[in-house]
Parts: sequence; structure tokens; C-alpha cells
Amino acid sequence: MSDEKFQVIIIGAGVAGSAAAYRLAKAGREVLVVEKGRAPGAKNMTGGRLYTYALEELMPGEWADAPLEREVTREIMMMMTPEDCVSIDSTFGSLEQQSYTVLRAKLDAWLAEKAEEAGAMIIPGSTVDGLIFKDGKVAGIKTGDEELEADLVISAEGVNATVAERSGLIRPVNLKDIAVGVKHVIKLSEEIINERFNTVSGKGAAVLCVGDCNRGISGGAFLYTNKESISLGLVVDSQSWKNSKLPLADVAESLKQHPALARYIEGGELVEYSAHLIPEGGFNSLPQLCADGFLLAGDAAGFVVNRGFTVRGMDYAILSGIAAAEAANEAIEAGVYTKSALKSYENKLQQRVLKDLGVFKKSHDYIAHSRHLYTTYPRLAADLMKNIYNVDGSPAKLVTGLVKQSISGKISYFDVFKDMLKGGRSL
Repeated sequence: MSDEKFQVIIIGAGVAGSAAAYRLAKAGREVLVVEKGRAPGAKNMTGGRLYTYALEELMPGEWADAPLEREVTREIMMMMTPEDCVSIDSTFGSLEQQSYTVLRAKLDAWLAEKAEEAGAMIIPGSTVDGLIFKDGKVAGIKTGDEELEADLVISAEGVNATVAERSGLIRPVNLKDIAVGVKHVIKLSEEIINERFNTVSGKGAAVLCVGDCNRGISGGAFLYTNKESISLGLVVDSQSWKNSKLPLADVAESLKQHPALARYIEGGELVEYSAHLIPEGGFNSLPQLCADGFLLAGDAAGFVVNRGFTVRGMDYAILSGIAAAEAANEAIEAGVYTKSALKSYENKLQQRVLKDLGVFKKSHDYIAHSRHLYTTYPRLAADLMKNIYNVDGSPAKLVTGLVKQSISGKISYFDVFKDMLKGGRSL
């Protein structure tokens, strides 16, 4: 047993873990972060987009040097068939709350460095093999031949929270609550990106797609502009993917060939290819968030909301890191680390993170199980727009007639109404 004891040990140097470490170190606490990757950010992957209000809450006015890629000022939603695409393209001069595209290898390394500068100790390249228990309370971690003691352990180990799971603190992840993300990072010059997306340096676009991009599997595709690269990928519901029996690598590769997206990446160089699990079970699949001497934060806790047109996870991870640090500070001040004392963590999360997950608790079920969303509706949208713009000399019809013509024989009006009502109540 090591003679050294920390006040807090954090598992994982992602945005949740580093946010908690930064706040605790700023408060003068003795904090150790153990990171499995060779460096913070080395094994992290996301689409990715960060809503920067969370950084402002973490370090007010001090995040100006964060390695953000482009401010998102253009939002594009696509409904795709194998040949066609119908898009809603929205461009904004400015938004009240900023969001930026990010590359996690850069962002995580920067945030971990901020935590170190504040006084936290970070050990990369180390795997936590288990937790130490004393009298039923979590009292530290096991890593290799070492045992490191702590008053409190915060698990921010990501969606594969194997340490917490093997210790019996949370149940194993259920297939129905998990999505799989696959991402290509394609290098292009800043000038070409600006030209193709009709933007200027520092400004960029976020594209979210539904339909044939996933070959009928429940989920969607994304494209984000970085400074000198494009992040292009897809997210699929695990159960739907399993049932489809389609090789996911082939689906991801075909995405790059779709005419609606291929024009954006033409001539680019593939510089990164990665895949990652995403917790999408939402409110109804949340594990216990605290135990004696233990807190769960970020993706490990399942703090992700996918509404189809927005996907949020990193901002919730940062907020959970802040809340975990505040709860830990209170516990240290009181010298009490019982589950009941740490319940203040859940109370802090309830103000926004848990509140949002509760509001959108039906979103995953709607997105994963609305069978027409990925096949019928994109085709209807494409057929309708073709009918609207088609001029062939035949008698013209009102839009209402064209809508009926597009829907007739493909889906009942009652099914359309049900899906619209369910979507409005879920998203």
C-alpha cells in the first residue's frame, strides 16, 4: 500500500475528469487524475461540437486560448435518399450562445494542461484495474501493482465504465442504450473549406443527416468543419445495427460516396479513422450517480441527449465535472463521504443536466424506433420537392395536391400524424 493518500482521485482525463480536476485544484485540493491513454485526448473521439457556455462556467473569461476549431454559424439538416437530398440550410450572423467544432485530441490535452497548471497531478498511460474498498466505502484505486488511497474517487472513465461496473457500483451497459459512432477526419485546406461552405476563416458549418446515409439503420450522419479538416461520420443505434447485419465499416465508407456529401470532401486526405460507443439511453437508463466515497460523471453516467437536430454530451460532461468538484469540496469540508452526504451532487445536476435528460427522456426511443424516419420520410420529402419543381406541361396542382400525390400508397395519413405527435412530444 502506498503511503501517499489523495483527497480525490479521478479516473479519466476527458472533459468531465479534467473539469473536475481543474475546479478541485483551484480550490487547493490534492487531486490525482489517472488516464488510460498515452496522453489526455489520445483515445477520445467525438463528432464533435462543444457549446461553450459550459467552458465559461468552468473558467469564466479564461478559456479564450482553448483550441477550438470553428464557430458554428451555419446549420444544415439533410434528408437523404440513395440519389437525392432535401436540405434545410440556416445561416446565422451571430448566436446568443456560441458553439464550436472541436477535435478532442487537442481540446482534452489543453483542458488537462489547465488542470495541471492549477495544481492537479495527471498520470497518463496508466490503467485503473479496480477500486479499493474499506468498510463498504470506496477508498482508492488499484493500478498495476500499486494501490492509491483517496477520500473520494470520481469515475469519469467514459461510456465503458469498466472500473465502476466490475466493482458492482453500476450495472453492465445494455445494448439498447448504446449507439456506435464512426468518424473520418479528412484533411482539406482552410481556403477550400471556406469556398465549399461559403464561409470565412473561423466560421463553419454543422451538418446533420437522416435517411440513406445509414442504409436504413436507426441513427444519422454528421459533418463538421474544422480549421483544416472535415469531420464526417455516422451514429447508429446498436440494436438496429445488429438487426441489419450490415458491416458498419461498409456503411461508413458508402457515406463518403453519397453525392450530397462527396462534393464537400472531394480531393481530401483521410488522416484519422475512429469508432466509439455513445450512451444514448437517456434518463431512463441512468445508473446510480453516487455511492460511499464515489461519484460518476460524464459519459460514464450517460449524460448525452440526442434530439436529431442537436447532439449534446461534452457540455453536460463539463457541467457534471463542475458539480462533482463542488460536491467533493463540500464533502472534504465536512469530512463526510457517505452516499447521503454526496447526494448534493445529484441536486446540483438536477438544475440542468438531469432536468434536460428528463425533458427529453423519450427522444432515444423515438429516434431508435420510428421505422419510417430513416426510409419513408426522406423519400417522401424528395418526391414532394421533385413534384413541386417539376414542370412537364401537364396541368398544375396546388401544393396540397402534390403532398397527397407524394404520400399516396406509401404511408397512411394516420401514421404520419402519430409520428408527428410522438416526435413533438419527444424532441
